[in-house]
Amino acid sequence: MHMKFNGYTAAAFLFLALAARAQTTAFTYQGQLNSSNIAVTGTYDFRFRVFDVNSNVVAGPLTNAPVGVTNGLFTVVLNFGASVFNGSSCALEIAVRGYGDTNAYIVLSPWQTLTSVPYAVQSLNASNAAVLTTPLPVTNLTGTIPNSLLSTNVALLTNNVIFSGSVTATNFSGSGYGLSNVPATSLIGTIPDARLSTNVALQSNPNLNFAGAVSATNFTGAGHGLTNVPGAFFWVTVSNTSAQIQPNVGYIVTNNTAPVTLTLPSSPSAGDVYKVAGVGAGGWIIAQNANQTVAAGNLVNSIGQNWRTNGPTANWSSVAASADGTKMAATINYGDIYVSTNSGVTWLARASIQYWSDVAVSADGTKMAATGGNTSTSGYIWTSTDSGVTWAAKGTSSPGSLNWSSIASSANGTKLVAAAYNNYLYVSSDSGNSWTPEGYSYYWSSVASSASGTNLVAVALGGQIYTSTNSGSSWQQRTAQALPWTTVASSSDGSRLVTAVGYNQSGSIYISADSGATWTANSTTSGTWSSVASSSDGSRLVAVSGSTSVSGNIYTSTDSGAIWPTAGNAPSAKWMGIASSSDGSLLAAVAYGGNVYVSSQSSTTTGMAGYLIGPQHSAIELIYAGNNLFLPLSHEGTIRAY
Repeated sequence: MHMKFNGYTAAAFLFLALAARAQTTAFTYQGQLNSSNIAVTGTYDFRFRVFDVNSNVVAGPLTNAPVGVTNGLFTVVLNFGASVFNGSSCALEIAVRGYGDTNAYIVLSPWQTLTSVPYAVQSLNASNAAVLTTPLPVTNLTGTIPNSLLSTNVALLTNNVIFSGSVTATNFSGSGYGLSNVPATSLIGTIPDARLSTNVALQSNPNLNFAGAVSATNFTGAGHGLTNVPGAFFWVTVSNTSAQIQPNVGYIVTNNTAPVTLTLPSSPSAGDVYKVAGVGAGGWIIAQNANQTVAAGNLVNSIGQNWRTNGPTANWSSVAASADGTKMAATINYGDIYVSTNSGVTWLARASIQYWSDVAVSADGTKMAATGGNTSTSGYIWTSTDSGVTWAAKGTSSPGSLNWSSIASSANGTKLVAAAYNNYLYVSSDSGNSWTPEGYSYYWSSVASSASGTNLVAVALGGQIYTSTNSGSSWQQRTAQALPWTTVASSSDGSRLVTAVGYNQSGSIYISADSGATWTANSTTSGTWSSVASSSDGSRLVAVSGSTSVSGNIYTSTDSGAIWPTAGNAPSAKWMGIASSSDGSLLAAVAYGGNVYVSSQSSTTTGMAGYLIGPQHSAIELIYAGNNLFLPLSHEGTIRAY
């Protein structure tokens, strides 16, 4: 059978429409089958293959059977896959035979060249997706293009976007977060304080420190905190119960029911001055911050006001202190020597058991000396050169074992003087390594030394008072009155002396302001005096009364012995010894059958636990000296340090 095939031009159009609509690699092919130029009708088998330009089969065969043909027209669906149509020229071979016929297919001639329309299936191949020969109108697109198929240069709302050039818009809405270089004139509303730089000065900030000078034509207000204002000092009145002190400001407190607590600045500047005057009945309190302290040693009437108990309960016999009161030594009558290196807060037992009667300490607390023995028991003199850690007996060959009653030291601990009961006075110029007897044989009860060790004073029970101006080489009797003198103390230059009567006999305290040439008895105060102590200038004095069998009190004087009030909250006890720091602000007392008592008004307690307190009509002026230390410049009334 001879068949002639004529391609129908509508086949390409139908193929393109179907392929674009179905989005697959299959396409519809229509043709016309003639036999001897006569259109046929019937059922046939069709075979299709695709050849390249070199007549090589590149796809197929595809067999469609049965295919109905009517008046020569037939329609088939072909699917050679997407890889066949890669842009190369190709042709379609069509072969036909009767339906069910087993004879070979008859190949129609000629091959049908596949034009560009069937090549639309290339759009289904991802590797060739960009091959469009003409622009595609956007009106032909439907649906949404995924973000992943867009260029990375497209600005997405879900990303942080940075444009390489400027962005111009007539109106922005939203928070505007992340915008920069926005002109201030474009802002509307008020910027919150939290959004401002920390370098902006806010009126609500109570502490403002400008790095440079601040100029203004007019200042109004109290001006608290202003510094470097020539000749300016500001005063304010405080009626509340608390206030924060500002530098170079005075505070007049007027609260009549409660004390006004004024807190010092936490970060003061050296040279800042603070003043407080109490007008109200409630008085005032100056509170401290961490690590701060107030040197209160020169506050009038502040010594001996408050006492704390330290050390074990024992039969204490004497006590001595360094110039600053930091290092102390105290003796027990047949017990140990106890040493403190923190102003009597803690005590450690050092020397072995002796009948200790007296102890002396150098100004720096390094050298110490003690008499082992008393008026009824003999012993040796012991010394220490390491603040009482170790002790050694001195003078074992000369003067040997004696009934020692008292010992005194120069400020450097080199010159010593010791009193032997019913014997001589002994002096040493080499820290106790060797001793020389001087003076007379008496019932010596107490000795004292000037800071240089040149001026000495000694008193005797039932005897007189003697002084020396040459380190004990010679002695001069100062009074013809024989009394039971029990104790004596000296100022650092030896010009002011204090002594008292005791030994189970009530008597007076005697004062000399001319190195012992003349003496004045204070008849207003009487007691069985066992020990006295003096500040370095002789203006602050302290005395204790009592014995091993009789209790007494502690008395202080801040006017060189004119008036002697009892000391604060110190109890009545069998007081045996008293010691003073060089400024008289720190005191230490020991009681027979009692404890060690310490009163420290040299400074307030360091830190927030320390404070000054003043009653109505008292006043104080402080200056900050640096290193967390405040110093009183002036004061009025009874001011106490805690």
